[in-house]
Amino acid sequence: MCQVCCGPTSPSFAHCFACRTVARRLNLPLSPVLPAYQCPVPGPLYRVLLGYKESPVEEVRAHFSRRIGALFSAFFAEHLVCTATAMGGGIDLVMPVPSSSRPGPAPLERAQGLAHGAVSALAPEARWLPPALQRAAGGIGHMRPNAGAFAVPPSLRAAVHGARVLLLDDIYVSGSRAQSAAAALRLCGATTVLIVPLGRVLRPEKFSAHAAFAGSGSGAGHRTRCVVGQIAGAKE
Repeated sequence: MCQVCCGPTSPSFAHCFACRTVARRLNLPLSPVLPAYQCPVPGPLYRVLLGYKESPVEEVRAHFSRRIGALFSAFFAEHLVCTATAMGGGIDLVMPVPSSSRPGPAPLERAQGLAHGAVSALAPEARWLPPALQRAAGGIGHMRPNAGAFAVPPSLRAAVHGARVLLLDDIYVSGSRAQSAAAALRLCGATTVLIVPLGRVLRPEKFSAHAAFAGSGSGAGHRTRCVVGQIAGAKE
């Protein structure tokens, strides 16, 4: 298991190929990742994640959006201790990763029930603050991270500086977008950034290592969360 993203990696490597590549190109240490669920492609969770953004039917998007909010809330309600352990303390700010291509608010910002459900399940002092991270001019792509692709507005830099930030994402593939957003927060002075994607993508139909990983259960359940806590330097 990769000690950053909790995805499959070779037994001879502590980090998967994607994390090694993204870290080298970003030229910064990566932030730890706490995946809520495995997300094999194809699969039911992947259909939900696609549906809340891509469905042409508004009622379908709304249905999947409520499901996204409920899944995040259920995860945090059950695994608050693991989340706090991985953060190394309390949670100050919660925000979604902005889209790298879509204008306007991040898709997760519109997920029904997410702001209230997730934050209330985490801690009463946690603050939902999506405007603290915005898309900037830097280019970004698959396996092509760029800390300059995101920025903290001047008016919110004081809020981010010294804060422990929980960065929510819908889906984690190579981590290029989420890690770039986390890097922008850390460069602005955030003390800790923990990335929590709802789904850690696996491609069992393309890669035998992904199929074995998904079948073993190594990437799901409490074991994954304990590994992330250890990466953050804490013991459960």
